[in-house]
Amino acid sequence: MQDIEEIHRRAVEQGSTTYIDPDTGFTVFTELAHRRRGFCCGNMCRHCPYDHVNVRGKTKTRKVAIVEEEEEKEICPSKGGRHGGRLTSKNVPYTRSGDAGTSSLLTGERRLKTDLSFEAMGTVDELCSAVGVAYAELQQQHHPDARLEEWLLEIMSRLFDVGSHLAKPRRVDDDNDDEEEEIFVADGIGGGFSSEHIDTLEDWIDLLTDELPELTSFILPTGTKAAAFFHVARTVCRRAERCVVPLVQAKVCDPRALQYLNRLSDFLFAAARYANLKLGTKREEILYRKPNRVAQQRQRVVVSTQSNATKNEKENS
Repeated sequence: MQDIEEIHRRAVEQGSTTYIDPDTGFTVFTELAHRRRGFCCGNMCRHCPYDHVNVRGKTKTRKVAIVEEEEEKEICPSKGGRHGGRLTSKNVPYTRSGDAGTSSLLTGERRLKTDLSFEAMGTVDELCSAVGVAYAELQQQHHPDARLEEWLLEIMSRLFDVGSHLAKPRRVDDDNDDEEEEIFVADGIGGGFSSEHIDTLEDWIDLLTDELPELTSFILPTGTKAAAFFHVARTVCRRAERCVVPLVQAKVCDPRALQYLNRLSDFLFAAARYANLKLGTKREEILYRKPNRVAQQRQRVVVSTQSNATKNEKENS
């Protein structure tokens, strides 16, 4: 007789929502399937993660659960997360589940926090925060153009979508070379990423660029504080893009999410220029300066070619 728990564990690791019971031949839902449903269905499922709370006939479940919960609190005052903390019953951000260096994907699979998926998610999160800093600075300036603020709010929301998409990587079947497997369907958070968002970014870049002077030289990533924040966000965006590339190559990430990050870095560059020239600061863009070779020649240190012996003779004479 095979170990059911071991079969279930392997199925979860593979991202499967079902497995076949070797004794009965029946299809059994894994814990992943139940968590995606989000509640107990009441059918006394084998791997129900909700303690079968909706199973008919368990009329005393609620009372028993309350007693057990109080007893558990005496033993362990805090579980964290939705169970609350030691000083509050409200949802707290810590759960202690990642103390061993692992974290859970939206698929239910746990991986090391150094995994490529978490590296990409973390960098996108950092990018979203960097955009938030630029947004806060724009609000502080009270500038008359509200478009840019609204656009940044939209961008931060879409970065949440990118992060959710990265948190639910597609399972790759090495035995299936069907090209249809590479198609991601844009269905909102956690699904594929819509190309409409990429088109929107390009339109915004066009609108900003149309109001700016022609770019004829490299510019330094400075100027107004808002512009500097946009440049920092741009460089973080480039790093996020690099983190997502291997996931796209592994066919577990929608290429359109990568394209969005690529276009977003261009938008942030245009926004930095706009912040310098159009937000009422009267500050010019600071251009890259080539090395001044004449100044370098004047400041060059002249080394004496006299030998030490000759130098000592002149000093003694």
